[in-house]
Amino acid sequence: MTENNSVFKGGPSTAGDTQEASPQARAGLAFFFLSLYIIVLFVRPQEFVRAFEGWPLMPILIMTAFLAWLAAGKLQLNAPPFYLLTALFLYSPLTVLVAGEGAANALETVAKLIPLYLTFLLISTTALSRRRIRIMMWLMVGGAVLFSVHGIQQKYTGVGWTGEVPILGRIRYIGIFNDPNDVGLSLVTALPMALYLMRTSKNTAFKLLLLIAAGLILWGISLTNSRGTILALGAILGVFSWRRYGVFKTLMIGALAVPLMFMLSSRLDTISPGEESAHGRVEAWYEGIQMLKENPVFGVGFDLFTDHHFRTAHNSYVLVLAEQGIPGYFLWFSFVGICFVLMYRLQKFRKEPEEPFAAWQSLGLERPQGGGFLPPESLEKQQEEETLAPEDQAIARVLFLSLVGFAVSSFFLSRSYSMQLFLLCGMAVAHYQGTRLRNPGVAEYRFLDHFLFWGVLCCISIVVLYFVVSALLSFS
Repeated sequence: MTENNSVFKGGPSTAGDTQEASPQARAGLAFFFLSLYIIVLFVRPQEFVRAFEGWPLMPILIMTAFLAWLAAGKLQLNAPPFYLLTALFLYSPLTVLVAGEGAANALETVAKLIPLYLTFLLISTTALSRRRIRIMMWLMVGGAVLFSVHGIQQKYTGVGWTGEVPILGRIRYIGIFNDPNDVGLSLVTALPMALYLMRTSKNTAFKLLLLIAAGLILWGISLTNSRGTILALGAILGVFSWRRYGVFKTLMIGALAVPLMFMLSSRLDTISPGEESAHGRVEAWYEGIQMLKENPVFGVGFDLFTDHHFRTAHNSYVLVLAEQGIPGYFLWFSFVGICFVLMYRLQKFRKEPEEPFAAWQSLGLERPQGGGFLPPESLEKQQEEETLAPEDQAIARVLFLSLVGFAVSSFFLSRSYSMQLFLLCGMAVAHYQGTRLRNPGVAEYRFLDHFLFWGVLCCISIVVLYFVVSALLSFS
C-alpha cells in the first residue's frame, strides 16, 4: 500500500466522498452556514469594511448554522470529546462563581465559551465526509494565505489593507489574530493541510496554486518572527520525518534543518531563561503554579489569571491549571489528548487478525490439509479491506501533525481556549466519526475504559510542568 509511509499522499476518491448518511445530507445547510462563519472568522470584514461595521455577522452565522443543525435531526455525538468539552464548559463558570466574581461574570464566561463550543459541535457533527474535511482544510489554508499576504503588504508598505500595522516589525492581522503569535499559530497548523491538498489534487492548476500557498505560508511564518511558531514548525517536520524515515535519519535531517530555522526567525537565538521576554514568561509560569497550589480544585477562576498577575500565563497548560484547578485541567487535557489519540489510532488502524483458518471457514471452505496455508484470492481481497482507505489514514496524519504544531506553539502562548484549537479538534473528531461510519470495524474509543490512563497522564504532566518551571527559574 503506497499510502502507508506518506503524510501528503491520498488515495483516489471513493464513494465515501459523495455518499453520506441521511443525517449528514440533511446537515448540508448547517455545514454551508458554518463554512460562511469560518470565512468571516478569518476575513473579519465587519472590522475594516465600512459597509459591514457594526454588523453582528459572526453571531448571526453561527446561530443560523446551529438552528440548521437542530433541524437536521439526530447527528453523531458518540465521541468522548463531546462530553469532556461539555463538562469543561459547565465547570468554567462554576470556577468564576467560587472565586466570588458573581453571577454576572459567570454569565459573561458562558457568553465567551458559546462560540467555541458551537464551532466544535458543528464541525465535528457535520464534516464527516472526506469531501467536507477537505473543504475545511481549504478554508484553513485560505485563512493562512490571507494572513500571509496581508503581512507581506505590511512589510513592504508599513500597513495592511485592514489598516493594521506591524508591531516591532512583526506582522499581524486584526481581531483575534491581532497578535503575531496568533497569526503564526494559524499559519503553522495550516501548512500540513496545504501540502496534503497539493499532493492529492488531480488538477495541475490547483497543485500550482497550493504550492504557491505553501510558499506564502512559510514566508508568513518568517514574518511573524515568532519563536514558538518556528519551534512548532520544527516539531511538525520532526514528527513527519520520524514517522517516515525513522529516528536516525530524522536526527541527521534535524541537524541540517536547525540553521534554516534560525534563518526563519531572528529571535530564535535569543531563547534563554535569562532573556527578558523568556524570563518574564517563566515568572508567569511560576505564578501560575503558585495559584494552583493555593486553589487546587477550582483555581482562581476562568479568565482571571491577570487579576492575580500583571501578565498572562504565556503557557496554555499552566493557564488552565491556574484558572480551573486540577479537575478543569483534567477535562481540558483529556479533551485535547483524545483528539491526538483518535488521529494516531486511525493512522495505525488494522483489524485484529482472525484465528488460523477461521477466515477459510467464514468463506465456506474446508480447512486445508497438511498444515499448509495459502489463502485464496478472495481471502487476500478480504485482508486488504481490513485496513482503512489510504485517504482516511492520510487525513488522520495531516490532522495529527497540525495538532502537534498547536501543542508545541501553545506551550509558549496562552491559547487554551483559542478558536484555532477548537477548529482543529472539531476536524479531528469529525474525521474519526466519519471514518467509523465508513468502516464499522473501527472500534469505538470509550473514555471510561481509559479513565485511569488519562488521570495518571494528567498528573504526570503537572509534575513535569512543575519541575520544568523550577529548573528554568534556577537557570534564570
